[in-house]
Amino acid sequence: MDRRVRKTQTAIKKAFFELLKEKGIEGVKVSRICELADINRGTFYLNYIDKYDLLEKTISESIDELIEKCEADAADPVNLMALTFQYIIEHKGYYKVLIEADKQGHFSDYLNRHILNFSSAQEIGNNTETIFISNGIIGVLNYYLSSNSTSGEMLNDVSRILKKFQGDNELLAKLSNFK
Repeated sequence: MDRRVRKTQTAIKKAFFELLKEKGIEGVKVSRICELADINRGTFYLNYIDKYDLLEKTISESIDELIEKCEADAADPVNLMALTFQYIIEHKGYYKVLIEADKQGHFSDYLNRHILNFSSAQEIGNNTETIFISNGIIGVLNYYLSSNSTSGEMLNDVSRILKKFQGDNELLAKLSNFK
């Protein structure tokens, strides 16, 4: 990608994020993004269809970055989950703004696809296990980012739940009796 295009897109995203924090997605206007990014509207529309396209691309790029940072060190879905939580905790303010703006669920859908692809590529577990873990990750992240929970509380809760499922043979036996 051309350096000037990259610089323009960075300025647009920076302005967009500041407006998202301040006003939410409904309060963001393309004209204001252009003003803050010091570009004209034509330049904006060369890069994005509208503010929702910009939001979706920002989300997908953020998740790509998250996955790139976590996948390299993750040997299994549980490790991927731990690394994902750690990364999002470190960038809570950023992800909270994105999730609050994402009324269409692009964040959850895109992250879910990445987790499923990771598990398939690693040949880890079956599809049901992967879906269970993936939706657990997304559900806990959404709850954590939308609540006032501390990262310590969230990590303790997740750790407790994982230990409970790993060590609760009685629960596993009951679940396996359902046909």
